[in-house]
Amino acid sequence: MTSKFEKTQGTKVSVSSAEAISVDDPSITWLDAQCATKEITYTAGQKADIDVTTLCSEEQENTNGLPSPGEMTINRNWVGDEEAQESLLTAYETDEKRAIKVVFPSGNGFIYLAEVRQNSWSAATSGVVSASYTLRLKGKPKRIKASDNVPVTGVTLTPTSGNLAVGGTTTFAVNIAPANATNKGFTLISSVPARATAAANGLNVTVTAPNGSSTAGAANITVKTSDGDFTATFAATVTA
Repeated sequence: MTSKFEKTQGTKVSVSSAEAISVDDPSITWLDAQCATKEITYTAGQKADIDVTTLCSEEQENTNGLPSPGEMTINRNWVGDEEAQESLLTAYETDEKRAIKVVFPSGNGFIYLAEVRQNSWSAATSGVVSASYTLRLKGKPKRIKASDNVPVTGVTLTPTSGNLAVGGTTTFAVNIAPANATNKGFTLISSVPARATAAANGLNVTVTAPNGSSTAGAANITVKTSDGDFTATFAATVTA
């Protein structure tokens, strides 16, 4: 017989950008975390024993009671400017819940709500800074099945360009096709971060020209989808 297995390389790991109440919330902005993640470990909560032994029992009898919360550990490289890491650190400081999504290369995976109950980092000679996050799950993980996945086929922006003054903002919408795509997560990259930065709220993006560091000129904001790596670019022009 041929062995059966699930490959790990290419696994997608995503963290919600802000507090999440439900894993089914379509407005969640997903932040990619897999390019700094090295290992993920999940352990379901152990169920309590309920003694149901009676006078008729030939040995002690137990049945399952309530389970303790499941836990997950994320071991990764520490990256100071990564949005996913910042979201996990903020969740630890505020005790807010985050939605976590893990999708294997086959399209199967899990999505769940969790609290960050511990974080740590380590630095040694001849190495890189490593970090570890221990998450306490809130409720049961929800299965993601490849057969239910609707892949992304493209992305466009509305509008595709805009002007803003130093200290000001402009906005654009991200249109991911098809409209019922399963994973509408994306990342934002500025060609000149000192001139223009970008932040997402759902599928709407705000571009800001920071006071003090921004100078007049052009900056491109590239949107890259988490599913399919499709890209689209917003051309921002900053005026003094």
